[in-house]
Amino acid sequence: MSFIGRWFSKSPSDLLAKGDNCMKSESYFDARTHYEDGLKRNVDGELDAVFRERIATANLRLAERNLFEAEFAHSHGDLTKAVDHLELAKTLTSDPTIREKADLLLRNYAESALHQDVPTAAPSCTSCSSSSGCAPPAADETSDHSLPLLEYYELLIQQLPAQQYQRYALLGENFAFAFITASQDEHIEALASLERCIDQIPQDIYCYEKGKLLHRLGNDSAAEQLLRTAIKLNPVNELAWLNLSLVLRESNRFQDAITVIEIMISEKIMLGEALLMRADIFDATGDHESAVNQYALLLQTPYARPAAEKLYPLLQESGRQADAAAIFKKYLNKSCH
Repeated sequence: MSFIGRWFSKSPSDLLAKGDNCMKSESYFDARTHYEDGLKRNVDGELDAVFRERIATANLRLAERNLFEAEFAHSHGDLTKAVDHLELAKTLTSDPTIREKADLLLRNYAESALHQDVPTAAPSCTSCSSSSGCAPPAADETSDHSLPLLEYYELLIQQLPAQQYQRYALLGENFAFAFITASQDEHIEALASLERCIDQIPQDIYCYEKGKLLHRLGNDSAAEQLLRTAIKLNPVNELAWLNLSLVLRESNRFQDAITVIEIMISEKIMLGEALLMRADIFDATGDHESAVNQYALLLQTPYARPAAEKLYPLLQESGRQADAAAIFKKYLNKSCH
């Protein structure tokens, strides 16, 4: 059996289940890919209606995401990107509500462009349909946000894990300012702002955020201690676990990083990210075969795309050109929508 054959399940029912799992994790593009593959392999036609309904739902979710990204882009003066997202939203679904809203926004943007000079970016592939979604971009240091502070903060924290998002959504305006300042790489100002709200936020979040900032400023020793304190205060703070492993990995303390990662895996803390990092450390320490096997296992999860991006060059470097080509064809040779 080939490399691909060992790792991919190709029955329509398996592809349906994979697509449903991706939908639950909001990886709508990957979900649609599984559903489309399942429809092609559904020779007896028994599940055709189910696959078509699921494909339509995935496309609807992608269209909704592109509407959101369009409004975000326009609020930051990027008219070209906003229009790209709106046009893509219209091609993804026949839902009248989505198409009507897209048309309305297109008209509004066109009218506003006639009355003011709107800076635009060069056209690019901006579809918000990848497995990881399009996280809100970090703001430019000099940007004057047109959104109110708390609305902009809400956009930023949407990329956090669900449990942490719920906690961060309750932290108030002072912390929101510190968080936004950190997102703009103004680390010293962010530290000062964080200290001003130390008594207003949970201590594990304070330690995590301060540790993250100190890591960015190059003080990894203090960052490590703060992250370990955050974990001691709240053992289920996923972000503290992840960033501690990152600090150790980036310091080339591979064994210490593996110790943390193995705990994350056993406790199912940010499991996908932990498995990706373990594979990365296998690769960095020369255990390429273990890295290949770990990335290959992740191809059957919502983390398939980042795993494939790492696996592809590994297979090429080891002379497994046919396997590399199969990975590229299935996971990396995707159109932009």
